[in-house]
Amino acid sequence: MSKLPLISVLVLPILLAGSLSADAQFRYGHLVQIHELTFVPDSAQVQGDAFTVLVIQNREEGPILHEVRSKDLFEPGTLISVQGTGTVEYEGKQVSRVLLAPGEEVVIWYYAAKGRTYTYQCTINGHSMQGTVQAV
Repeated sequence: MSKLPLISVLVLPILLAGSLSADAQFRYGHLVQIHELTFVPDSAQVQGDAFTVLVIQNREEGPILHEVRSKDLFEPGTLISVQGTGTVEYEGKQVSRVLLAPGEEVVIWYYAAKGRTYTYQCTINGHSMQGTVQAV
């Protein structure tokens, strides 16, 4: 049995404790909110060569569905775990995207290799939202 789920159960509440704003950074990751068809903020930096977490929350006022797609974050060897209240979709055994209705969120645990830039996007229903995380 893998110890990773136990780690995420114990560490995630500590990382996300308290009220976080859209531009909040926390020690091992980053919080992004979707608001007015935009990732806020749309870029972030995290510590490289470390495990980190990216939390994306759909905070749209209206009933706007968003997706999170990322070949970089969801590739084998990078992705550790995807959790949250959104709907995770797969192609075979690999995550292809996460659908987020208003009020839902996704927590993406991954290994951020120093010097890499991880991109994610939402193109559902003609959206053209882009975001990046740079591991420094």
